[in-house]
Amino acid sequence: MLVRFTKNALSARADTLTCILPDGTSTVGPMPRQAILPHDAFHYVVETTLGWRDAFLGQIADGRTHDEATAGFHGPKSATSRQTGRARQTETLIECLQAEQWGGASDPATFTAKLAETCRRRRAAPLVLTAADLARLRIALRDFGAAWRPLAPGQFLERTF
Repeated sequence: MLVRFTKNALSARADTLTCILPDGTSTVGPMPRQAILPHDAFHYVVETTLGWRDAFLGQIADGRTHDEATAGFHGPKSATSRQTGRARQTETLIECLQAEQWGGASDPATFTAKLAETCRRRRAAPLVLTAADLARLRIALRDFGAAWRPLAPGQFLERTF
């Protein structure tokens, strides 16, 4: 699947995520602005770096629309919600990585402790992340950010999922 991250005008409320499946169909949705990378960029980095195919972008690759996948991850937490298992783990890890982007990196042991606490708070299954995994995630986020930040409105990054 081709994943396109488009930077919109500064006056826009969001940037745009477009996912183009191998059969040529596509789904498009907003990527709400944050002071750091768009949230969906974190999904891309986490899911591709860790090889997770059952999280947000994996659901889109399996044929769900952007809106359906978003509702499963960020919608109301009902008994039938897809906000279980890997979804909760993904959101938990992203929350910790975003906090680190805003507040600065910590050593792997401190990050692991924060991740464990966030998993407990979110009622997510414990997530084992090695120091090597964390280092790979940090490098991938740095590289994505280095490509994203200088883009002008209307420009985009394309990546493969």
